[in-house]
Amino acid sequence: MRNILRLLSVFIASATIVHGGAPDAAKLHAWYRDDGLKSTGPRVSAWINVSGKGSALSLTQVVGAPQLLLVQTPGTERTVMRLDGKSALWDAATAWGSLPNERTIVAMVRLSPEAAGVLFDGTTNSGMTRAQVRDGNWQAGVQPPPIANADAADTATHAAIAGEWQIHTFTFKKVAGGTDITHRIGSGAVKTVSTSVTSPLSGFILGSNAATKHGLACDVAEVLVYDRIPDVAELTDATRYLAEKWGAPTDLPADRQPKAASLPNDPRIFRTVIRKQGDDGVHTYRIPGLATTPKGTLIAVFDARNKGGGDLPGDIDVGMMRSTDDGATWSAMQRIMDFDAAEPGSRGNGVGDPAVLVDAKTGAIFVAALWSKGARAWFGSGPGVTPEETGQFVIVKSTDDGVTWSKPVSITPQVKQPEWLLCFNGPGSGIQLRDGTLVFAAQYKGADKVPHSCFIESRDQGATWKISPAAISDKPPTSEAQIAECSDGSLLLSMRNEAHTGQRAWARWKDGKWSEPWLAVTDPTCQASLIRHPHGQLLLSNPNNPKRRDTLTIRTSSDDGKTWSDGKLLDPGFSMYSCMTVLRDGRIGILYESGDTAGLVFARFPLEWVMEK
Repeated sequence: MRNILRLLSVFIASATIVHGGAPDAAKLHAWYRDDGLKSTGPRVSAWINVSGKGSALSLTQVVGAPQLLLVQTPGTERTVMRLDGKSALWDAATAWGSLPNERTIVAMVRLSPEAAGVLFDGTTNSGMTRAQVRDGNWQAGVQPPPIANADAADTATHAAIAGEWQIHTFTFKKVAGGTDITHRIGSGAVKTVSTSVTSPLSGFILGSNAATKHGLACDVAEVLVYDRIPDVAELTDATRYLAEKWGAPTDLPADRQPKAASLPNDPRIFRTVIRKQGDDGVHTYRIPGLATTPKGTLIAVFDARNKGGGDLPGDIDVGMMRSTDDGATWSAMQRIMDFDAAEPGSRGNGVGDPAVLVDAKTGAIFVAALWSKGARAWFGSGPGVTPEETGQFVIVKSTDDGVTWSKPVSITPQVKQPEWLLCFNGPGSGIQLRDGTLVFAAQYKGADKVPHSCFIESRDQGATWKISPAAISDKPPTSEAQIAECSDGSLLLSMRNEAHTGQRAWARWKDGKWSEPWLAVTDPTCQASLIRHPHGQLLLSNPNNPKRRDTLTIRTSSDDGKTWSDGKLLDPGFSMYSCMTVLRDGRIGILYESGDTAGLVFARFPLEWVMEK
């Protein structure tokens, strides 16, 4: 059966615009429908969940560059998402939840010719439930035998059916000793395999596996996720609903497709892409840090995610590049933290999430990062202080303006309480106080698994470090932070708010204690950059959207962070992490993650541009 939609063509042609038998949203765990697709121009930035569980299950984390595509369906135009094999949308298990028992996923998709990869997966290594195309066959579950695309009487190959829209239904039913997995195309024959592996679905990634190594080139129109196995009648109704609604969609012409948003056209803004996906054989570059040395050299640091776009654990190194002409040109990439990925059991021996700090008095440069030997990152790290127990807070140092670097040294025993699960830096940059103290923003996950933002400091030029108390001891939970010194000597901490309220969390450290925290400045639960200009203004860069990582905006404060300007838009497109620095002539430099370039962009601009109304 090559295409169930073709067999239903007569029925579809007579379908009305009002689609009878639509699923009951209250009975779905998650429902990703065309009216929930959000984008900036052609770039998909989120897929909002429309089931009865609410927007908390929305796919708001983006990998690569998923695109919005306009198609013609019976009676109306609709939008679908196009994935290129390097792109995905996902949501973590902490927000999306975990389905430990039986479950069903129905998806309407169109495979690209010769497509191979994962349509969906869990986002944690302990909660994988994937559907994957491999060697022309579907595989489902963890690693059972393949489920063929067509029934046994049909010899059509995967290549023959690529390019056609199909409705796929995957069910995962627990049986004694394992799971029965069934796959149906449209309302055709059911293929069933059994596996002794039983795994929950924890979190959800659409378009790739959890490590983002095996992306699937395909178009996705709609996805329904049940936390159970519906009866035959309900699944038949769901299939009929999708067939009626979508028919056999056809792409609209190129001149009808969404256009990319324009960057601000101001000659004072300089931009250059310093890293893009695939450079030096690296799959993905993420997590920028940026600092200026006393000689005026720019030091850029970042994750070089060698094999896939996912977070630690994995084969990730810390890359570094230098610029001696205010960011106009850049050196070749140097890997300044690179643990042996081939070490048995190390899960890639990755190190990432860097932050860079310059000691202006000595010229020394410090880069801090998290080293995960095995599964010792945000998930999997445990109590203790050794690399075999917990993620390592490591630092490297350069004393020759970033030309050469020391070997990594772990400061974990100095700053982590053994009962905590994890402790490491906040990515971006550190600061030096007026009295010479070196400071990195930091974060730890307590024994109760709740994350807290804080900072570490060194009063002996980086020889030893100590950690502050948590900025917020109760709620909200916070993680990635950046820090700045205020005019009165207090320290202002700007924190990623893990309560997902659409605003950043803030607290002030003065006289050895924290103020009451407060929430201010729109933010989609993302890292941000906070720096102080020598003229006295504070600057903040982050995505100016409560839900999506786009519209990168630069704000200023002239009252030590009590109030913030509306800001100037630097990039209207998809943009995530960023890090600013003050150049030797007083201009601002910023390194940020750009979805439109699938890489890292350096930009510079004068302070007066940001201050303009």
